[in-house]
Amino acid sequence: MSGLNNFEDLFEEGKADVERLSVPAELETRLRSALADRRVQRRPLQRWKLSIAVVLVVFSLSAYNYDALAYYGKQLLGYDQIMNGTLKQLNELGKGQLIGKSYTLKNGFTLTLDGVMLDSNQLLLFSTLKDPAGKIDQGDMIPMMSIKGLFGEYKENNSTGQISADKTEIKSVTSFDPPKFFFEKNLTLTVTMMSKGTMDKGDILFTLNRNTAMGYTLKKDINQTFDVDASKIHLNSLLASPTKTVIEGSVMNILELAEAKLSGEERLGYFSPGSVDLRLFANGKEVAKQGGGMSTNLQGITFNEDYDPLPTDLQKLEIKLVSLGADHQVNKSFNLKTGSDNSALNILGQTIEIKKVYTSGGDTYVTLSSDDGVVLTKVYLLIDGKQVSLNNTLDNYHDKIAVGKSGKDIHTRTLHFPGTGQSLELDVQRMTYVKTYNEVLNIPIK
Repeated sequence: MSGLNNFEDLFEEGKADVERLSVPAELETRLRSALADRRVQRRPLQRWKLSIAVVLVVFSLSAYNYDALAYYGKQLLGYDQIMNGTLKQLNELGKGQLIGKSYTLKNGFTLTLDGVMLDSNQLLLFSTLKDPAGKIDQGDMIPMMSIKGLFGEYKENNSTGQISADKTEIKSVTSFDPPKFFFEKNLTLTVTMMSKGTMDKGDILFTLNRNTAMGYTLKKDINQTFDVDASKIHLNSLLASPTKTVIEGSVMNILELAEAKLSGEERLGYFSPGSVDLRLFANGKEVAKQGGGMSTNLQGITFNEDYDPLPTDLQKLEIKLVSLGADHQVNKSFNLKTGSDNSALNILGQTIEIKKVYTSGGDTYVTLSSDDGVVLTKVYLLIDGKQVSLNNTLDNYHDKIAVGKSGKDIHTRTLHFPGTGQSLELDVQRMTYVKTYNEVLNIPIK
């Protein structure tokens, strides 16, 4: 019995040692290297003893560290440099789905779909593009990707990637809209790439494991509005998921947009994706912005703003409209005279200084400055009553001037018009400018 007790003591001691082991980051690589360096011929008895030892270690690992093995097995490897903090945490928790399917293009490049992450806001694809020749950094080597399901096709929203040091591969994380229906599982990733003037296209079929999907953490109908001058910015909803938070809203619905176009007012005109500066605050701290977009469709002018995920201990949620930039109709003409003693122009409340008006080589030049963000998007010069189109813009530069304790950016540029004359008028038909509001909406979270 004493021998058995001693064996049990040794076994318990070995078990404790194994439980204190941690799996190295490059376990497989190190083991292969070690075995390659130690190819020593053993006698049969030695190999038998070694096998027993390996079996005991594997048994112990399997019995007492099964969760740790599964934990490392689910992770997507090699993406640490292009994952943000949130994705790293989710990856460490094994929230992704491993795929491991490849397609080789005619130019020798191989794209491997390593894995995916899915939640209510997006489908993230983790892929590796390999070039055995080590010239992956030469030219535009990023393939276009789209996903097709039973109920539609999904284009990529954005992508982040990194080229390896030896120029043989690019690791990328690409975002798509999530499949619209829960039972849509069988998807086709289409890879398109240009090579030597010809287009190559291939498909990778994969099946979503919905058990790995992460859903959402907060879904909120906001239905609140910022009143800005004669217009409104309506916030429709907020959807927070483990990978990002999305606010959706609209500037004009389709009826308001049609009415504005018919009346010729176009109060908010044409918007760009970055024209609405909307910020999200959770527990008093600003949530980092990931991106956004804007479009005109049957719903009118709609937009989405994307942010990092919300904190798990969410107590307070605020949305702040900092500023709004838009293209406004002006349709006014202003007298100019050659020289540097022109008066400043006041256009829709924005001040534009006329620095100098001069002629050179048979053409007319107008140098002006304004706050950064003020742009004359449709402007002509009336020369002796004849409308002349803008040739180009020269000498674009920005200065920062002190205003109180802060600074102010001033944009100076020179407008070049062909021809000269006695009577000059600056005909401004459209102008873009950014207006600051700093209005805050409190969003109930209970």
